[in-house]
Amino acid sequence: MSSSFPISLGPFRIEDGAFLAPMAGITNPPFRQLCRELGASLCVTELISCHAVMFVHSRLKNRRKIRGRKLLSLLEKYEGESPYVVQLYGREPDIMADAARVMADSGADIIDLNFGCPARKVVKNGAGCGVALMRDPALLARIASEVVAAVNIPVTAKIRLGYGPGEKNAVPVAQALAQSGVQLVTVHARTRDQGHKGPIDMALLAEVVDAVDIPVVGNGGIQRPEDAAEMLRQTGCARVAVGQGAKGNPWLFRHILSGDAPVPLDERIAICRRHLALYVQWIGEERAAIEMRKHACWYLKGFDGAAAFRKRLGEAVSPDIFHQLLDELVRENPPADPPGAMDEKNNS
Repeated sequence: MSSSFPISLGPFRIEDGAFLAPMAGITNPPFRQLCRELGASLCVTELISCHAVMFVHSRLKNRRKIRGRKLLSLLEKYEGESPYVVQLYGREPDIMADAARVMADSGADIIDLNFGCPARKVVKNGAGCGVALMRDPALLARIASEVVAAVNIPVTAKIRLGYGPGEKNAVPVAQALAQSGVQLVTVHARTRDQGHKGPIDMALLAEVVDAVDIPVVGNGGIQRPEDAAEMLRQTGCARVAVGQGAKGNPWLFRHILSGDAPVPLDERIAICRRHLALYVQWIGEERAAIEMRKHACWYLKGFDGAAAFRKRLGEAVSPDIFHQLLDELVRENPPADPPGAMDEKNNS
């Protein structure tokens, strides 16, 4: 997949390839690093409340509390991560600006503003944060303007088509963001009520692209390289962002760049081991083994005995046991000889 033009955000030139969209509980440092290794051109942290940022940075003792330690772990970046993009959410312009300033001072390279999250606890019945702010474009624009004024690093934003079927206002909202100084906008081409399911509105996404002079990244429904190519073709967006489609399938970024190809079980097992190693580096052995179970369940599908094996992942209480289970899987499913290998053996 080749994009139509390069993207520059401050000193960063964003190469061809899909973005990794932020996902709560998923886009932590290990997963971001893995996706970059497999071809993602930009990755974003999971969304973080502006109040949470101020909580851990207002008092040193807060960082020692359980809540503070958890929040700080979400704000970590992996070694060499560049650019380091932090996504914030909130509805108070002054606190959003303060949090953005704190993160810029702490090493963030780009601030991404979340105006697209559909989660109930974020939108709070349509009067809270995330995509609920699309119902108040004036407040949304004020948040963006104050954050842009508060930091000397690029600011980007994430929106949806609108809050609901009768509230599709992505075009004026994107225009307001561009006028506020936001340098790039990602548009999930669904409304809040659709969540992560249902048809993508390519036509309205194309209208957003035509309405602003900043790069627009299309998001939603990218499960295969063909989906990415079709979104680029139909809408003219600068890039696509992959969210749900990357769960258990981080090599999708590689396929978007160079074409689809079957991923054999031995490679999936190798990726699983790599992901586990990155997790151990990040949060230690016990938590790494527990948190990797869901990823392993997503990775390891489509072979004889897959369902039974996934049930056994509950036994993985340490990396050593995790590797033992994977070793058993390798023994039970040896990699097939590559094409032509039998001919070479017979001729030797």
